[in-house]
Amino acid sequence: MKQIFLILIVGMIQLASSCRMESKDPYIQNIIKSRYSKDSFYKGSPESPFDTKARRELVAIKYYNPDSNYRINARLELFPHPDSIKMQVTNSPAENYFKLGIITFNLKGHPCKLAVYQSGRFINDPRYSDELFCPFTDLTNGSETHEGGRFLDLTRVPGSNKVVIDFNYAYNPYCAYNKEYSCPIPPEENHLEFKVEAGEKAYKTGKVSIFK
Repeated sequence: MKQIFLILIVGMIQLASSCRMESKDPYIQNIIKSRYSKDSFYKGSPESPFDTKARRELVAIKYYNPDSNYRINARLELFPHPDSIKMQVTNSPAENYFKLGIITFNLKGHPCKLAVYQSGRFINDPRYSDELFCPFTDLTNGSETHEGGRFLDLTRVPGSNKVVIDFNYAYNPYCAYNKEYSCPIPPEENHLEFKVEAGEKAYKTGKVSIFK
C-alpha cells in the first residue's frame, strides 16, 4: 500500500511538472526541463548527494521562477598566465584552483565583476579547456538561498571575449544537501552586493507534502 501511495505521489509530481512545461517560450521550457532532470536525478540516482533515507522521502528542490533578465552577455578577460590559488573548501584542506580570468557585466543596473576558475585537477585536461567555474555569493544567502553561496558553470567560445551567464542555472553545492560532501567556498571577491533572485533556492530538510 505504501509503495502504491509513493507511486501516486511521483505521478502527480510528474504531471505537475509537465503542466509547468506548457510555456510556449523555448527558453523557459529548457530551464524547466533542466530542473526536472536534475530533480529526478536527486530523487532516484544512487549517485545523488542525498543519502538513502533522504531519497526515500519526497524531496522538493525549490527554485525562483525563470527570468530572462538574468541571462546576460558578459565580457570575458582571460589571463595569459592564470594564477594558482588555494580555494577554501568545507570539511577539508584548501584545494588547488587556477584563476583563469574575470567576467564583467551589468545586471539590473549593477555593474558586476566575477572571477572564473578551474580546478587544478582539470587544468591540463583538454575536455575541460573551455569550461569556467564561477562560485558566487549575494544578498539572498542565508535567507532565500544556501548560506554558503551558489555555483555557475560557464562555457566559453574559443577565440571570443564574450561568455553567456545565466543565473537561472545557479545551483547549490552538494554540501547544501549532505554535510559529508566537501565543497568550494566562494572567494570574497565573488560577492555581489545585491539580491540575485534566480536559480536554485535554499533546500529545506524534512518531508514535503504536495497537497499544500
